[in-house]
Amino acid sequence: MREEPGNEAPVYRLFWDRGSANMAPHAVLREIGCAFELIRVDISKAENRAPAYVALNPNARVPTLAHGDRVIYESAAILMYLCEAHPEARLLPLPGDPDRGAFLQWLFWLTNTLQEDLQHWWHADNYLDTEAARHDLKVVAERRLGRMFSQLDSDLGRGGPYMLGERFSALDIFLVMLCRWTRAMAHPATSYPNLNRLIGLVTARPAWVAMMLAEGIDWNGPLAS
Repeated sequence: MREEPGNEAPVYRLFWDRGSANMAPHAVLREIGCAFELIRVDISKAENRAPAYVALNPNARVPTLAHGDRVIYESAAILMYLCEAHPEARLLPLPGDPDRGAFLQWLFWLTNTLQEDLQHWWHADNYLDTEAARHDLKVVAERRLGRMFSQLDSDLGRGGPYMLGERFSALDIFLVMLCRWTRAMAHPATSYPNLNRLIGLVTARPAWVAMMLAEGIDWNGPLAS
């Protein structure tokens, strides 16, 4: 699938699968408005383990971004790479900006802490062998996630509506991607009022809407996506 704003040749190639961690980089590409190509890697068909793809990303995961001879993987890293390559999009604070430290702090916390507990909930089988142990891990993960979302909600209530106050950034896109992954939990991210406000602001943006349409998903779609 090729996206060519202005009929330009694609600048980037994004390897993706439906509803995966490529959602945030995909939405950022649309926020930037540059030409890019989407290349589906269907994990349900084990296409992520094909030799050609593993040569790009030895972790056999999505997303992966190709930019000329450069190959970048890890969603948050791709996010920063794109935002720094396109400062005109104003999606992250540049060095010297007073908001730079907060942006880095929250992005690394989201990918290292919040996303890790989401992985425990979604993919307990990657960590433990028995069903009973997996069940316990999911229970603990959901309890921890509740505390994290409660704290985020309080922070947004004091200084929102966005993670950087009045300033929208790619940080909000990344957070909303993670929030979607809570939709089957007893207390999803949408149940927290200030988080829900942020989710509404981000999901109403044309770039997010176009990303969801291109990936063929909606917020409450099947758990496999």
